[in-house]
Amino acid sequence: MSKWLAIANALNNLNQTIAIIARWSVVLMLGLGVWNVIGRYVGVAIGYNLSSNRLIEGQWYLFDLIFLLGLGWTLQRQGHVRVDVLQGRWGSKRKAKIELLGTLLLLLPFTIGVMVISIEPALQSWIINEASPDPDGLPRYWVKTLIPIGFLLLTLQGISELIQNWVKLKRSAIVQKSQTKSQVLNLD
Repeated sequence: MSKWLAIANALNNLNQTIAIIARWSVVLMLGLGVWNVIGRYVGVAIGYNLSSNRLIEGQWYLFDLIFLLGLGWTLQRQGHVRVDVLQGRWGSKRKAKIELLGTLLLLLPFTIGVMVISIEPALQSWIINEASPDPDGLPRYWVKTLIPIGFLLLTLQGISELIQNWVKLKRSAIVQKSQTKSQVLNLD
């Protein structure tokens, strides 16, 4: 079990490290947004455009970076949408079983599917050197590459969650087995 937990911890650390990029991107996106707003109004007042399509698209691309690179970390922190009304009534063993089944049957097939489907458009975008249709816009290929990367990170975090829930269930079974043995010994 310790080998599996080491793998889960490595995957957790990977998503935590990537989340640093996402967090700093929030600051950059907000700064760029403030500049775009101020630049638009000040630019009108002085008769010179201080904003551009590149800056506006840069803000949009940073949002993509935040969202897609933060998917795995959000799952790790249990920040995704849940049905807490039901889970609040369940014991830890039942929660671990439901999490394991949900990850295995719902999360992983979805994330792997999106990742696989998004690889081809990302590659095509690189091949044709896809750029924004707006004048003076940014290239689109690198932002399209974030889709399979983001879902790969979410898949890896899903695997980590799967491992952690499996270990919880195994430990619960071991504890239950030892309690049963001690009860039998006490009866003799």
